[in-house]
Amino acid sequence: MKSRNPVDREARILILGAGPGGLSTAHFLGRHGFKNVTVFEKLGRVGGMCRSVTEDNQSFDLGAIVISSAYREVLRMARRVGAKLERFEGATAFTYDETNQSASYHDLLPYLMRGSSFSTFCRFAGLSLRYLWKRYQIRKIFQRPGWVGIDAHPDLCVTFSEWLDSNGLEDLDRLFEIPVTTFGYGSLDEIPAPYVLRYMGIRTFLAMLFSSAPFARFLPSFLVLRRFKYGFQRFWERMAWDLNIRLNIDIKKIERREEGIFVKYTHPMQMLGDEISHAEDHARFDYLIVACPLLLKELDSFLDLTEEERWLQSKTRFIPYAVASFEIADLVLPMPVAFHLPLPSLDQPMIIAQQHRENELMAFYARLSSSEPTEADELRLRENIKRYISALGGRINEQDDWHSYDAWLYFKHVGVEEFRHRYFDRWEEAQGENRTFFTGGLFDFDYVEGIVRYSRHLVDRHFYVKASG
Repeated sequence: MKSRNPVDREARILILGAGPGGLSTAHFLGRHGFKNVTVFEKLGRVGGMCRSVTEDNQSFDLGAIVISSAYREVLRMARRVGAKLERFEGATAFTYDETNQSASYHDLLPYLMRGSSFSTFCRFAGLSLRYLWKRYQIRKIFQRPGWVGIDAHPDLCVTFSEWLDSNGLEDLDRLFEIPVTTFGYGSLDEIPAPYVLRYMGIRTFLAMLFSSAPFARFLPSFLVLRRFKYGFQRFWERMAWDLNIRLNIDIKKIERREEGIFVKYTHPMQMLGDEISHAEDHARFDYLIVACPLLLKELDSFLDLTEEERWLQSKTRFIPYAVASFEIADLVLPMPVAFHLPLPSLDQPMIIAQQHRENELMAFYARLSSSEPTEADELRLRENIKRYISALGGRINEQDDWHSYDAWLYFKHVGVEEFRHRYFDRWEEAQGENRTFFTGGLFDFDYVEGIVRYSRHLVDRHFYVKASG
């Protein structure tokens, strides 16, 4: 990797995106002493895919929900701003019978173990311990953010299903479907093993197991999953208090020249009593940090990508994913989360979440069948939700006006071939060219802690302050 020159503390830095990547990068730059940091966000809110809402004085997450004790950077920031956490434990499963249009709950653990006998439990526990030992043995590979040098470990540069098979852990596939497939990261036979192995470190693996156990309430908080009491987005909003963030920004063009970064954009402007208009403006910066998971065609629309940047971006993939929420009458889930197991086909909810038992608001998570989300996807998902809820004994409260639907191309990633052939090394070599840097889930793994860790790594490596005098 190339060495970089120190950066002047007075440098003007522009960050695109006010999600976890952009906000954490701005935060770390501030801690390094940089004051002229601006974040442009196209939406009218911060947090990216960490979206939180309030219904009946209770907060709900409609995106990222839980963290474990392995989220060290996130927890460190939470302590700095005083963000409160609460335990999030308890999960069940349900099965939907298409023929009879009926549904029934069942315990999660027997499904994951492939049986309920004591011998089955002992075998499952043994396999889980074997995974933990395997993961411990390769821990040093995952200590550093990013994937530089991962090609030196060909045994890891396979799909996660292949890695499980090669290590005699294939019967844990159902266990890993929960945090991987249902959470929007694809099937086990398509996601590269390094992603899952980084995500499912020892602490997170144990927290997910313990949080679903009947005895979870007796365990200390650091051993189970937790959530932000007022929502993940509210945590990012609190982080944003100390940052210079411009919302509702529409980037028209960015030109990268030797003398700086030149940006043309529009932003909302309102005079008291008048309608909102959009004013066009120009600005100059010294450095650009792209912290939003944009498609190549979106980047191409305003940024003069180099041939190398365009090639690197062309290799990325996404998974179409959606979350819908409704108020559901006459139904209370046995646990805060219910997984549809065995996993359903596309356009059907894989997860139903009721974060507060006394509140009717429920969220439904599904992988979509379209290559890009469409209106037809929303209609199909809504009809499937109606069938599921009816089979479980509830109904969508049509009199209530609460309904949300968010669909996006999620999990910006690459395939196994890219892991094998120095794809990420090439990205690191490109960082800083044309005064431009890239951060986000692509460069580590698309979960909040991975995004934040890589942002810190990027700032620590490239933005050390030039000594005065």
